[in-house]
Amino acid sequence: AVSQPDDELFAWVVREGVTNVVRHSRARSCQVVLGPRSIEISDDGIGAMPGCLGNGLAGLRERVLAAGGRLELGPAAGSRGWRVLVELAAA
Repeated sequence: AVSQPDDELFAWVVREGVTNVVRHSRARSCQVVLGPRSIEISDDGIGAMPGCLGNGLAGLRERVLAAGGRLELGPAAGSRGWRVLVELAAA
């Protein structure tokens, strides 16, 4: 269970992360892992161009930082794919 107000932030992470998978990744699979203070979205797609962050991910970064959280964006484990990880400080 994710408590308020973190549930709204995590909903934004899912919307932005999954939208990017569907629109850009050419992935065959996507995994969403949710914890009480973290959420991770990863896929097995083509990854991203280095330094290429669109408006959606930039806006997500702003939301995460405003909530006192940490955002990691980058290659998924292994040689293919992309990963979005948001971690919030302990409550």
